[in-house]
Amino acid sequence: MRTIIELNTRPARERDEFRDPPLWLRRALFVSLLVDVYALTRVVNDLPVVASLTAIYGLTMLVPPVASPLGMIRTPRVAFLVTLMLLWSPLHVLVVISFGTLLAVLIFRLYEFWRAAINTVWWAFPAALASFIGHAVLHSTRGQLLGLTAASLAILVVYLLTNFALLALYRHLRHGEPFLAYWWSCLTENPLSQVLAAPVPILLGAVAIGLGQGQWTNLVLTALSAVTMPTVRLQLAVFLASQRTVRDIVRALMIALERVVPGARAHSERVSVLVNEMGLRLHVSATTLESWRTAALLHDIGLIDAGSRGVSPVSHAIVGARILDSYPDQMVADMVREHHTPWSAVPPRLRSPVVLGARVLAAAECYDELRYGSPAAPGLMTHRATVQALQPMIGRQLSPRIAAVLFEAAERLEQKAAS
Repeated sequence: MRTIIELNTRPARERDEFRDPPLWLRRALFVSLLVDVYALTRVVNDLPVVASLTAIYGLTMLVPPVASPLGMIRTPRVAFLVTLMLLWSPLHVLVVISFGTLLAVLIFRLYEFWRAAINTVWWAFPAALASFIGHAVLHSTRGQLLGLTAASLAILVVYLLTNFALLALYRHLRHGEPFLAYWWSCLTENPLSQVLAAPVPILLGAVAIGLGQGQWTNLVLTALSAVTMPTVRLQLAVFLASQRTVRDIVRALMIALERVVPGARAHSERVSVLVNEMGLRLHVSATTLESWRTAALLHDIGLIDAGSRGVSPVSHAIVGARILDSYPDQMVADMVREHHTPWSAVPPRLRSPVVLGARVLAAAECYDELRYGSPAAPGLMTHRATVQALQPMIGRQLSPRIAAVLFEAAERLEQKAAS
């Protein structure tokens, strides 16, 4: 039990965020809890079943989440949640998720109280809405198998859209992060695993219909869905571990570059942060954003070759692309190869996501070199001076559109650093 609780433990910075939430958030959570209590009074006649479902849900919270390479927290409960929403009414779903979350906090102490209260909003209300829509689709579709398939997919889509929308809204109100960019990043990180969660609820729904859809039958089938969660978590952990292995390769390359070009690692990390901020403002997918960040970290890897140093920048970009040709993500090598090509030399028909990423990388690199300097020249020290120095490059070396995004992103990072 202690190991399970440790796996659920968040970093101290995240825990501090939920120890003293603002007054507006407390009021919103208090209202949501009142709605939960009202919903409980509407299903009081099914109290034995509701209590059993709540206990099952509380136990599923012992299955720890998995941290993804993109910084998200992934819980292997999507298939279980879709099953719950498909087999039970929206009121049952709202009550079970809300009080199951609070029950797990009280008994197992997995989260702080305010985090648990927020989770009841993030999880329960989107689930109740998805259950309502799913049942409407199920009853309006001819054919049991077709109806179950359409209902499961509708539940999955509605739940993910609304759940991540509430999370993005919270991040926007609490931390000022762009709503659409964060929401889209959540949706597009490993979407295939989310879609593949639908077959299990479809199968269990078909069994439930075949057996008559009694409450206790549905309860047993819901429990069976919960039992599969540890296996799902193991598969998810293996998949994410393979992604982290790739990131370890990037880290090793950065260490090797730093030994031959001192300061290259700090420069690349700053450029990667700036590229990430620009990508969020351009609303690119999480997968594309990860490729852009990796390319930013490795854009100078060609400098490992002594022959490419002191020559034109295009030379080490070509060498770097050759080194990265065997990297699993081809976009990384393509961006490194193209990032020193002037914007004015890129035909409009070739301005694809790869080329757009290369232009973002080029702009971020130019900004960082002017702002913080290089061994050959001192930095300009201020954001304003750097923006002024970049103005003559706009329209030739830099895309006007990307330059505008660059200035906004850099100013935002300056404000974050100052606060």
